[in-house]
Amino acid sequence: MAASGRRERLRAQMSAEVRSAARHIITHQGVDALTLAEIARRVEVTPAALYHHFKGGLPEIVYRVSEDIVDDLVYELQSAADSHPADNFAMRMIEPVRALRSWAITHQPEFNLLFGTPSAAAGDAHGELTSAWVRRLAAVWGSIFVQLWMERRFPVLAEDEMDPRLRQQMLDYREDTGVDLPPGAMVVMLSCWRSLYGQIALEVFGHFAPLFSDQEPMFELLMQELVRGMGLEDQYEPPPR
Repeated sequence: MAASGRRERLRAQMSAEVRSAARHIITHQGVDALTLAEIARRVEVTPAALYHHFKGGLPEIVYRVSEDIVDDLVYELQSAADSHPADNFAMRMIEPVRALRSWAITHQPEFNLLFGTPSAAAGDAHGELTSAWVRRLAAVWGSIFVQLWMERRFPVLAEDEMDPRLRQQMLDYREDTGVDLPPGAMVVMLSCWRSLYGQIALEVFGHFAPLFSDQEPMFELLMQELVRGMGLEDQYEPPPR
């Protein structure tokens, strides 16, 4: 039993070292620079030895590193939301979005891995890792929207006004993520996310530069518009200066 426990500890240590090395490469060189040979060189093993710990090879390593990145990101976003009282719905939505924007700007390679063009290094795992982080991020904002919907209903499309395909997709999304909202409210939540993600991606990928050197005012204007649509404009607080 003692020998078995020691082997498990060594495997866990090697797995952590491999994920750390891979994340360092992604952070400093981008995911396209990630290869089994380079990871193996950094942890001082042969590329073949990595398969003892990651049977799926490079795609599995990318997936595990993505999990680590999402763990850190979700903790940061949830902490930002929790910095405001439970009944301040606007700021519990806004603060994690501000944190996401700041993280995206300062962690562009990681943002690109999770939100950008599919990476060859991720292989077939890319779809799976995307679905995984979508569920994790949905949990951050989803619980806020659910509580808001329970306490302060906001305008939504009636189900009979929705395209049947859209309604079914919202129901499927609810089933997959566990965010317990009616289809119309789900549309509002995902429309907010679409707008905010688009604004962040445009900034991170430099599509507004050099026309706008400071994009925070436009970003804040968008958030004000979104919370106004839910009747929460009285709760909006500008970022500290």
